[in-house]
Amino acid sequence: MPTCLNCKQDFQIRDADREFYKHFDSPDPKMCPDCRLQHKLCFRNERTFYKRTSDLSGKSMISIYAPDSPYKVYAADEWWSDKHDATKYAQDFDFNRSFFEQFHELLLEVPRIGLFNVNPTNSDYCQQAYDNKNCYLSMVIEKCEDCMYISHSNSIRDCYDCSFLHDCELCYQCMDSNKLYGCINAQSCQNSSNLLFCYDCIGCHDCVGCYGLRNKSFYIMNEPYTKETYQKKLKVLELNKFSKFLNCKSYFVDLSKKQPHRASRNLNVENSSGDYLINCKNAYDCFDSFELQDCSYCTWIFNSHDIMDVYGMGHSEWIYEGVGVEAVNNCAFNTFVSDSSDAFYSDCCFYCRYIFGCAGLKTKKYCILNKEYKPDEYEKMKARIIEHMKKERAHGASAQKEFGQFFPISLSPFAYNETAANYRFPLTKKEALKLNCGYRWRETDPKEYLKQTYNIPDDLEDVDASVCDQILVCGDCGKNYKIMPKELNFYKKMNIPVSRKCPDCRFMDRFKARNPKHLWDRKCEKCDKDIKITYSPERSEKVYCEECYGGMVN
Repeated sequence: MPTCLNCKQDFQIRDADREFYKHFDSPDPKMCPDCRLQHKLCFRNERTFYKRTSDLSGKSMISIYAPDSPYKVYAADEWWSDKHDATKYAQDFDFNRSFFEQFHELLLEVPRIGLFNVNPTNSDYCQQAYDNKNCYLSMVIEKCEDCMYISHSNSIRDCYDCSFLHDCELCYQCMDSNKLYGCINAQSCQNSSNLLFCYDCIGCHDCVGCYGLRNKSFYIMNEPYTKETYQKKLKVLELNKFSKFLNCKSYFVDLSKKQPHRASRNLNVENSSGDYLINCKNAYDCFDSFELQDCSYCTWIFNSHDIMDVYGMGHSEWIYEGVGVEAVNNCAFNTFVSDSSDAFYSDCCFYCRYIFGCAGLKTKKYCILNKEYKPDEYEKMKARIIEHMKKERAHGASAQKEFGQFFPISLSPFAYNETAANYRFPLTKKEALKLNCGYRWRETDPKEYLKQTYNIPDDLEDVDASVCDQILVCGDCGKNYKIMPKELNFYKKMNIPVSRKCPDCRFMDRFKARNPKHLWDRKCEKCDKDIKITYSPERSEKVYCEECYGGMVN
């Protein structure tokens, strides 16, 4: 077994993995799957925004790049316009220098897009977003409409403060769910409506505080009621009051910890391992994905096949080692490449074919370091560069070959605490710098927060439109936040209390309620069968295999 270059733990490389590597003429990886994911996420800033000016026009804009970033940054409309042609930054390849060194120089010259927000309609403040309408401060979303504070979701409408939803409408503080309508604080639920504080309910409607129900209605705390009695008891709960809402949520969280949990939350999968998979076949160690076939070590992937070691992608095939790639074919070692094919070691390129080591290109083909070649010249030069990259050269504390490895951390435009790695693999500043992996750390800009100008009433009925003009203070982090008029209308429509936390802390609450994306070997607590689950051995929850859990809920 090889030993991970990063964490020094032994890890497995399957025969199936090596067959896949042959397609890209790539050597075995030097890091374990978890460290490979952590490494890639250092190139992905999903939630850290800055106010800065465009390096083209000087106009003010919101960007994922800090004002003092060494990179040139354009507003999205400028980047997509004819004013930006990245081939003017073309470089000749120097065979006396490393590829990564030359590519880094190109990255510093080519202007970057302020936010990755493709085809938005009235959805300017979204990141890693595609084809959304009337959305605000939402990240990693696709085909969403009239939503605020959403993450990792697609095809949802009128939803607020939700994560990992698919095909849902009118939901609040829901996550890891599919086909919900009118639900509040539902997790791991499917094909249901009007759920409040429910977990793992499928085919249900009108339930409060329930766990593991199948095709039930008018239940409270897993006890059945008539429709009339249910509606009366629901009124008594007074969930429009913040204090009552909080008590109900706390009670349900405690209750859910005492119930047996499913080994995995997968639906219609064949020969697959991981969690939150839907309609997948031969998916190994994959998470939060649907419509996959023959994929391994992937997270947040949909409608794709023959993929390995990718985070954030859809509608693609034959992809290896990528972050934020969309609608691509036969590509490897890329960050934020979309609607392209045969792209390698490239960043932020759209509608391209046959590119190697390129940055910021649009509708180009046969390019290396942004320089255009004739097709036969391109193939010859690409082959020479790959052989050059296969030679061992110094990288950090050790000597490595460049080809077959993802970009080194030194090429990331972000500090560790600006990236998705920081909340999936949290580190303190001291820990990040001590690891000697090349991680950087960005100090938080000093800021004096204003005092709260308004005490939010406990009862939603006592909250009027003036709250939208007030300065509020987050109950967790102490930062200021505001309630938007559209947000208040949603609270009123759903009859739920106004949040006392800022959007970032609400996101972290949801994120912490999810299991890590790692599988441990354990045994079913009922039948002693071997199972692979996302519950670490030291956790207290009882976990049942699919057969035992299915027998319990049915």
